[in-house]
Amino acid sequence: MNTQAFTTVRTTRTPIEAGLVISILESAGLHPLELSISGHCSVAGADIDYSVRVPTAEAAEAREVLSSYDKSAA
Repeated sequence: MNTQAFTTVRTTRTPIEAGLVISILESAGLHPLELSISGHCSVAGADIDYSVRVPTAEAAEAREVLSSYDKSAA
């Protein structure tokens, strides 16, 4: 049984965007949850958000990687 804690590092509006974020994190050697097993939320069916989660120990590094990516893409 896996009792490892996970932290959300990015929330996206589409599964495609979440997949891109997951790929970026994996390329950096991090271990995000697969989207198919990562929870997503809906309030009365109005909006669905896809949470990209990593092991809590990797959260700070994941945020740094995504921040660097955001800056280079701008």
